[in-house]
Amino acid sequence: MIDFVKLIHLVAAIFWMGGMGFMLLALRPAAVALLQPPERLMLMGAVWKRFFPIVLVSIVALFTTGTNLYTTAFKAIKAATGQGAVPLGWNLMLVFGLLMMVVFAYIYWVAYPKFKRAMAALDWPTAGKAAAQVHTWMVINFALGWLAIVAVRLVR
Repeated sequence: MIDFVKLIHLVAAIFWMGGMGFMLLALRPAAVALLQPPERLMLMGAVWKRFFPIVLVSIVALFTTGTNLYTTAFKAIKAATGQGAVPLGWNLMLVFGLLMMVVFAYIYWVAYPKFKRAMAALDWPTAGKAAAQVHTWMVINFALGWLAIVAVRLVR
C-alpha cells in the first residue's frame, strides 16, 4: 500500500512540476516569439483553464499522500527508536510544499480572476499585466518545487 501512496505522490508532483516546466520553458517563450499579445493572452488563458484544475487535483493528492507518508514514517521511527522524527529534508519539503500551495492559491484566486475579468472586457493591457503576475508567481512556485525536490533528496 505504501508504494501506491508514494506513486500517487510522485505522479501528482510530476503533473504539477512538469506542467509548470512546460509552460515556463517551452509554451510561453514560443507564444511570445510567435503571437501578438491578444492571441498570446487567449492561448495562455485557454491553457491555464485546463492546467489549473489539474494543479488543484495534484495539490489534494500531494497533501493527502504527503500527510500519510509523513505520519506513517513518524510513527514507524517512534516505534523503532522511542523518538518520533523524520529526516530534515522531509520537513523542508513540507514547508516548501505548503508555500507552493499558498502561492498557487494566490495565483488561482487572485491573479487568474483578474486576468479572466480583463480578458472578458477585452482589456489587453490589464490582461497582460495580470498574465505577467501569474507568470512571476509561477516562476516562484517552480523554484520552490525544485527546492522541495532538492531538500527531500539531498538533506538528511
